[in-house]
This record gives sequence, C-alpha cells and structure tokens, in this order.
Amino acid sequence: MKYNTDINILGSIPNYELIYKALPLLVEDKSGLDKMLVENNEFNLRTEKSRKRFLSLLNSGFLTDNSELNDFTRIISTFFEDDLKSQSILVFWLFSINNRLFYELNRDVFLKYYFQGRAGIPKDDVIAYIKDAFSEDEEARSKWSEVTIETTASKYLTILKKLDLVDGVRIKQFKYIRIDDELLAIFIHLYKLIANRKSNILEDDFLLFSFVSEENILERLKKIAKKDWIKMNFNGVALNVDAAFETKNIIDGIYR
Repeated sequence: MKYNTDINILGSIPNYELIYKALPLLVEDKSGLDKMLVENNEFNLRTEKSRKRFLSLLNSGFLTDNSELNDFTRIISTFFEDDLKSQSILVFWLFSINNRLFYELNRDVFLKYYFQGRAGIPKDDVIAYIKDAFSEDEEARSKWSEVTIETTASKYLTILKKLDLVDGVRIKQFKYIRIDDELLAIFIHLYKLIANRKSNILEDDFLLFSFVSEENILERLKKIAKKDWIKMNFNGVALNVDAAFETKNIIDGIYR
C-alpha cells in the first residue's frame, strides 16, 4: 500500500457526522451517494471539487476489495448511527486499515505514546516520524514537500481531535478511551476480516488499536468469550481468536 494524502482530505472534513451518514450508502448505494453528495450537495460542501474529493476519500479510505469487510462496515455503521462515540472508533479502525500512513502514525506514535502513559502528542514528533518513514521511500520523498508534510501532521492531529481521541490546541492531549465489551467483540470480528493478520493476536500490531493494554487483554477477551460473542484458544503463549457469528448476524449475536 502506497502513501497518499487522504489524511489531508479527512482532516479537512468539517463535520464527521457526514462520514458516519455516508458509510452505509458507500456500500449499499454508491450511485445514490454520488447523486446525494455531488449533484444535490445534500452534505452542504461548498464546491463541487470538495464534494468529489470527499467521495474519492470515502472510496479509497473506507471501501475495500473484501465484500464481507464492506458488509461489516455497512452493518456496524448503520447500527451505530445514533452512537457518535462508537462511530468515531469505527472510523478510526477502518481508516487505519485502508491508509498506510494513518496506520503507521497510529501504531508508532499515537498508540505508542498512549500506552506509555504520556500526556499527549507534539506536532513536531508527528513531522519527525513522517520524514523518517519517507527517508527510505524514494517515491514519497519526491512527491511530499516540507509544506505537505507539515500540513499532513496538522491534519492528522485534527483527525484525532475530531474523533474525540485527543484534546487541546498546541499539544494534543490524550483522552481516556474506554472500549466496552460489545465494542471489543466488534473489534475481534473486524480483526478476522482483515487480510494478512497473524494467527496469534498477541503478536499482531493491530491489537494495539483495541485500546486495551497488554496486561488486561486476555481477561477482557475471556470475559466476552464466555458470553459466546467470540471464540478463543489460549495455550499459555499463543492466543487465537475467531468470530462467533457470520457478519450478517453480528449485531443480533452481540446486542441481542
């Protein structure tokens, strides 16, 4: 997956409820979304160019070649339509899956600092990370100017703030993120739909995105496994997890 500037587009969206409203349509009715967004401007974006950029972002940042993963997006985003906190976490997960730079910044800066107990994330640290990541990527170095990198760092922090994960102005300070049992079960089902994940989830970087510490994850997963929301097997070293329901039945299974 190549680096792109989708972070800049996402960071410029004025109201993330637009994204939450668009996700089910992106999977279920793409032509209807195109008409609603571009032709009718029902999302009230100022110019046709901005509407097309938003539509392009939705397709590249939230739609995949995996039809079951797309169905998951439609089902979960529809169910959470009145739950802004869960919607924001879902967007955080989905965009991480589909955007290389967002994933790496979350893994190596945001979540690393979060679990280290730091107060927040300075913009300079984000800039330094991007420059270091691009130092070994000739294509990225040739296309990303200093201004673009600084803009991306600012937009990245703006995304985290709009998703209610950080707060503050100059230095974005961490907010406490509590993932309840139901949402953790949703996370495991999502994990099993992503390609190229490790069979032992304890060795997979994506586990960080659950916002559950390494010390607590085993007990949390045991708890939801007892409710038959996931399947798991732990041999003392490796932890294998699986979905307990087909994607189409996930809501009825967990929220019955």
